[in-house]
Amino acid sequence: MINVICLSNQVWDFPNWTNKRHVMSRIAGLGNNVLFVDPPINTGRMFAHQVLKGQWGAKRLLTQKYRDDGVLIYSPLNLIPNGELTSLLHAQRIVALAKKNLDPTLKNVLWVYHVEIPGLQSYIDLISHDTLVYDCVDNYGAFPENSSFYSATIGRDQIIKQERSLAEQADVVFATTPGLVEKLSKYNSSVHFAPNVGDYKRFKDVQELKQAQDQIPEDLQAIPRPRIGFIGALDSYKFDATLVRKAAIDHPNYSFVLIGQFALKEKDAGLEALGLADLPNIYYLGPRPYEQKKYYMAGLDVELIPYQLNDYTVGGCFPVKFHDALAAGLPTVVTDLPTYAPFKDVTYIAKSPEDFSAKIELALKEDDKEKIKARQAVAKENDWDGKVAKMLAIITQ
Repeated sequence: MINVICLSNQVWDFPNWTNKRHVMSRIAGLGNNVLFVDPPINTGRMFAHQVLKGQWGAKRLLTQKYRDDGVLIYSPLNLIPNGELTSLLHAQRIVALAKKNLDPTLKNVLWVYHVEIPGLQSYIDLISHDTLVYDCVDNYGAFPENSSFYSATIGRDQIIKQERSLAEQADVVFATTPGLVEKLSKYNSSVHFAPNVGDYKRFKDVQELKQAQDQIPEDLQAIPRPRIGFIGALDSYKFDATLVRKAAIDHPNYSFVLIGQFALKEKDAGLEALGLADLPNIYYLGPRPYEQKKYYMAGLDVELIPYQLNDYTVGGCFPVKFHDALAAGLPTVVTDLPTYAPFKDVTYIAKSPEDFSAKIELALKEDDKEKIKARQAVAKENDWDGKVAKMLAIITQ
C-alpha cells in the first residue's frame, strides 16, 4: 500500500470523468490512500458561476475539501493574485492535509499531472515524497494560450521549461502516446507508454440498453434516427465543427447530436458558438453527467470523434472516449490521429473531410453483431483496471 498525493490539472467533479479521476479512484479502490488536489481556482466570475450552480456547498467553501469515491479532494482557492505566493500557501496546506489524513508508515508518491501550475517546483520541494511520478496525458506545450479552465497558468515557454524540469526529476514518467514518449525520453530514461483506455465495465451493457427503448433519455428519443453523436468537451482547439457541418450537409436525413460542455467558456454556449446553428439536423443537448453517458450512448447509431489535426492533437492526444465507444459496441468514426492506427480494424479512420462524411454512411451500413463483438473485445483488453495495475507495478518496482 502507498499514499498518493495527486496534483491534477482538472477538477475531480469535472462534468465528464477524466483520466485523472479514473486512475485515482481505482488506486484508492485498491486500498491505497489518495489526496487529490484540484487545480487552484481563481475566485472570480468562473468561481461565482460554480457557486451559483451548486458545486460549492457551505462546508466545501469553509474547508476547501471533501471526500468522494474513497478519495480526499482538496480544492485550493486563489485568494490573492500572486501565483508564486499562492503556490507556497497551497503546498503548505497540502503538507498539513497529508500529515493529518495519510498513513505515515507508508511511502508517499507525488503524482503530477499539472505542469501548467505556477510555482510547480515549490510543490515538489515542500511536499515530502519517496517517489515522484509525472503522468503526461497531453502535449501541454501545444495548448492554445490562456486555455486554462479553472486557474491562472503560466506562459507556454514556462510550461515547456517546467515540464522538462519535472521530467528530469521524476523517478517514473508515464506518457499516453508514442509522440509523448519520444519527447519525454530526451529528459528521462524511465519513460513508460501508458495509453488511455476505457471504462469497459461501465459501458459494456450499452447494447442491452439500446434494445430496451425505455432506457434512452427522452430528449434523445425525440430526435429522429439515425442519430450520429459526439459526447465530450466542445473545445475550439480540438473539436472540428467544420467536419460536423459538412457531414450534416451531406446527410440531411441524419441527426447529428452534440452532448458536452464548452470547456473554455465562462457561461453556457450553444450551436451559434460553433457556427452550426443554421442546420436543422444538428442538435445540441448541452452537458450531461458522466453517470448518464451510457444511456445517451444507447440512443446513438454512430459515435464521432471529429478532432482537428494540429500540434496538440497529433503530438499527444488520445481521447478517453474512444475506448468507451468501443466498449459500448458503437461504430466510431474518427480523424486520422496517430493514436488510432493500432485500432484500424475496429474503427473508421477518415483521411479527409469527404472521407469522414462517407465513413459515417459506411459505419451505419456495416454495423452488425460480429463487428460489435470485435469492438468490445478490444475495449475489454484496454480498460482502466488493467492500466492502473500496470502503473502501480512499475512504481512499486
